[in-house]
Amino acid sequence: MQSNLVQDWRRSLSAYVREAVVGRAWVRHISGALTMHVLVEYVLLWERLETVVLQPGVPDRFVWRWSPDAVYSSSSAYKAFFHGLTLLPGARQLWRASVPPKVKFFVWLALRGRLWTSDRRRRHDLQDDASCALCDQEDETTDHLLLGCVFAREVWHRLLRKFRLPLQPPAAPSTLVDWWLSSRGLLPRALRRGFDSVVLLVAWSVWKERNRRTFEGLHSSALEVVRSIVEEGQLWVSAGFRALEVIVALFLSE
Repeated sequence: MQSNLVQDWRRSLSAYVREAVVGRAWVRHISGALTMHVLVEYVLLWERLETVVLQPGVPDRFVWRWSPDAVYSSSSAYKAFFHGLTLLPGARQLWRASVPPKVKFFVWLALRGRLWTSDRRRRHDLQDDASCALCDQEDETTDHLLLGCVFAREVWHRLLRKFRLPLQPPAAPSTLVDWWLSSRGLLPRALRRGFDSVVLLVAWSVWKERNRRTFEGLHSSALEVVRSIVEEGQLWVSAGFRALEVIVALFLSE
């Protein structure tokens, strides 16, 4: 049995595209555990291959779209990579923010609309209901969940007041990046990097609360979430993410 699996695996590595797309033969090449992540990638790949039309007798041609001459070079690959990191609004502030790398990666996905919110899961036919896990009033999009939801707005309101930041809480239909960039421009320069860290910390904490409710059936109040944000912020400062120190000092000076 094991030898047959090894033979199938080796055969899939040597298969041509023209052989794999006929009758969706490529499906039989999938091996390993069919986790949710694998199933989602399977659906996305299926959608892309449905539009592929092969032309007999026409050889494949590799085109590198990140250089004018369509030829690959390492320098063009680096330029394309760093261009993508800074292309979206807020990306420059994101990568410079003094927060743990996992939080930067999370917010990067949020800015690109790649979080697996209920709205996105419904669009991929992974669930039927797109209601927000925090308020159950509107569809759970990224901007609604992290900014526009009544629960999220209460967290922002309490936290801005606790950190003594002279800013208005977000209001619908603002987007996370628009409110973030416009609000930081109203702050003194000395507070801006600390505010960037606060924005990322709050978004990260609201997402974790959403996941606790969705997967663990646990609920925290907005006040409890704010307390956990303050505690985690102090831990970040202790871990060396010093930009938050100025904001935390404002809180401790009360």
